Order: sequence, then structure tokens, then C-alpha cells
Amino acid sequence: MKKNILLLINGFGIEKAGSYNIYSSSLMPDMDRLTKEKVFTSIPNNFFDYKSAYRYFSMGVKDALTYNLVENHINSNEYQTNQLLRYITNEVNKYKSRLHIFCYWDSEVTLEHLVRYLKVIRSQTSALIYLHIVMCQKSMGDYKNIDKSFQALNYELGDNIKIGVVTGEENMTQVLPARDLIKCFITEYGEKWKDLSRKVGVFIQTKTVPCKARTFSVNSDYKFQDNDQILVFNYNNVDFTMFMKELRVQKYRPLNLETVKFYSLFPIRSDEKVPFMYNYAVASSYTLASLNKINAKCLVMDKKDNCAYINYYLTGLRNNVDDALKYYPTDDDSIYDSNKLIEIINSYDKELYIINYEIDSCKTVDEMSSRLKKIDAVIGALDKLVSEKNYGLFITSFYGVEKELYNSKQELCKINFSGRSPLIIDDSSITKSSYSVEEGGLFDLCNSIIWNINNAYNNTGLLRKKTGLLSFLYKKPKEEKK
Repeated sequence: MKKNILLLINGFGIEKAGSYNIYSSSLMPDMDRLTKEKVFTSIPNNFFDYKSAYRYFSMGVKDALTYNLVENHINSNEYQTNQLLRYITNEVNKYKSRLHIFCYWDSEVTLEHLVRYLKVIRSQTSALIYLHIVMCQKSMGDYKNIDKSFQALNYELGDNIKIGVVTGEENMTQVLPARDLIKCFITEYGEKWKDLSRKVGVFIQTKTVPCKARTFSVNSDYKFQDNDQILVFNYNNVDFTMFMKELRVQKYRPLNLETVKFYSLFPIRSDEKVPFMYNYAVASSYTLASLNKINAKCLVMDKKDNCAYINYYLTGLRNNVDDALKYYPTDDDSIYDSNKLIEIINSYDKELYIINYEIDSCKTVDEMSSRLKKIDAVIGALDKLVSEKNYGLFITSFYGVEKELYNSKQELCKINFSGRSPLIIDDSSITKSSYSVEEGGLFDLCNSIIWNINNAYNNTGLLRKKTGLLSFLYKKPKEEKK
């Protein structure tokens, strides 16, 4: 088997028109050289975070399997008799309280499903329902659909259903924004906007991506009260720990939190046990299973906090611990030191090394340029290593970024690496003359790498061996015997 390295520059991509043009041959000379010498193409880059990208890379699934699970329950009408849903409405009726629904919204499908559940809830209770929207979208381009969906949602809501609070997903997990959010739910403190379209316009003008949007409220009287029931309408394993913790310690107004109950659509992360309606589905095809088929092992290098999520997707939506998949935490930035990185690679006997770099956390253009320059130096060192050892090196990005940063002149510059990512294949046996690269995505890339580790793997992914027809046409005829 052959060792392969997947080097990821997450957040990086082929800059769109109107972007600041950070990338240049002088900034990244080694990468520029490899684009000319090695197999070079681009692949779709339609994600904005590593979680969705790792899911697609590992399983070939663009949307969470939870969407299909809920869709099946809706189509079969099983969702109407869900026991936990009945229990929630019974509790609301019993205490004559209200129901708060926190909808983690990342696609139109989310709201389509939500409307179906709301109709069932309304058939079981006449209590007041407050819908709180948590926007998860990570692109400014999503606001077009957000505005349309807000208008459609307002049309679908009945007299006893009102939109309460709208906030960005990041406010749920960061201390200070979470505290402001809790204050909002206890005292109705904060911005108030009746016209959702106008507020969306403000977000567009201020270039605020949805997941970072500041909290605002749409209707009044949504404050948490004793005996209120709270349903988290989620499709992923969202983190509700900070929100629940801050709610427990708030001092703004007396509230009997023993009577305030939490539930969720799928399991959530929290310090307390929260009953859920459905459990997560698992995948039958995923990266670790494919590696196990060829008896290969993998080492993933990334920040410690990211490793659990990566493990979850590479093991097919399982939290399994497997000896074939190891992690090396890079919080000390050791992977930016070429010598140290090669030392780490040599100290582990693995067939696949995934090295996660990222540029989306950079605060300025200069910081992003500096980080790309450091990564380029690593690329140069790894190019020498794979040449000497006959390894394979794949360089790309799992997702892009679309944001604005200040340059050295304090000018606000648009950075748009979304859409497509460069892909370089640095391998002595995969040359421009011998292989072509087909159009495909991250899942195809995963299969290409596994095939390159062991050619017995029956999926070549993006790679196609050239047939040599042209050489046959130009072959010299044999000389006739005299």
C-alpha cells in the first residue's frame, strides 16, 4: 500500500470576481509551481464549514440523514402520533402554559417540516406558540431565500403562533451573546423589528452573514414563564449547553426553572438530559469503512475541539473509537513547522494523513496572507517528501469563505473563496499524460485517495486513466521484410 497525504487549506478557494485577490504566485510560489507541474483542476466548493464538508467527503451525503428520516415519518404520517410530541402538548394543556420552539434553520426543507409539525401541534392544543428562529446559514447569498421564507412562514402561521426572537447560531454558543440572548428571553430586552424584510435589508447592508446575526424580536410577550415548554427543532447535534447554563444562573427576574422543560427533535449537547423525538441515523458507507476494506489506517491532524466532530463523520455518524483512526491535536501550531510536521508523519505508520489548515479564522487580510505563505512553505517541504518516498499528496480545501476583512490600509475588502477549490495531485504515478480528472466533488476525491492508497479498491473517484488512443494513431508502421 502507498502512503497518501491530504493537505486541506480550509476556507481557501478560487477567488470569485470582485474578491480582493489575495492569492498570487509570489505569495504561494510552491503551490503555483505545482499547479503547472502536476495534475491540477478544481472541484465544487459549496460548503462554508468543515462539518457539512466532512459529512459529504466521508459519506457522499450533502444533507444530513436526519432530513430523510423526518421526511419519511411525514410521508407515512407517523410524525402525527409521536409520543414525545403528544407529551409536550399534554404538558402545555395541563399547565395552561406556552410552547417555545427554537428552530435551527439552514434550508427551506427545515421550514417545510416545521410547518407540518406546527399543524399537528395546533390540532392538539390552543395554547400560544412562540417560534424562535436560529439562523445557521453562512453566506450572504442566502438572504434572498431567507426573505422569501420569512414571508411564506408568516403566511402559514395561525393566530396562536407568533415569531418571537430571531438570532444567529453563533449567539447560542458564545458567552456574552448567550447572556444577551437570555436577558432577551427574561426581560424582552433588545432590538424589535416588525418588518422582517426591512431587517433582512439591514443585515445585507451591514454585510452580516446569517449565522452571526444579532438578536432581535418580532412580537412581544414572548418572555419565558413558569411551566413553559421548550422544543429545540434541530437536525444536527447542536450545542445548547451555554444557553441552558446561562438561563439557570440569570438574575434578571424570578423564574421557577424546575417547571420549565426542554425537549428536542434530535439529541442535543447539554449538561442536562433532554428528551428527544428521534435518534440519529447512521450511514452504511463512510471513509473509515472504506479504509478498513483495504486494511488501511488514518491519522487526522486538527485542533482538539474539532476532532470529535471529524470522528463523527468519518465513522458514518457514529461516536465510535477505532484503532484505525487516530488524532493528533495541533493546537500548538506544530503543523506550520515543516520539520516538525514531517517528524510527526514519520513517527506514525499510517496509510492516510489528513492535515487540516484553515484561514477562515483570520481577522485581517495581512493575517490571511501570512498564514497562506506559511502553508505554502509546508507544501514545498511535502512536495520533496512525497518525491523522495513515492507518496501521494492531494492539496485542496473542503470549504470556502465569503467575508470582509481590513487590509493594511484599513480598507474593508471583500474576500470570496466560495464556489470552487483548487485541487493539486502531486504523485509521480499520476501525471497529466497518464490520467485525466473528471468533474466531481469531495466524496469522489475521498474515493480517489483511497484508490491511490491501494489500487485494489474498486472506485477510482475523480481519476480516469487515459486510453492511449492517440499514441496508437501515431504509432509507426512496421517495416516490411525484404
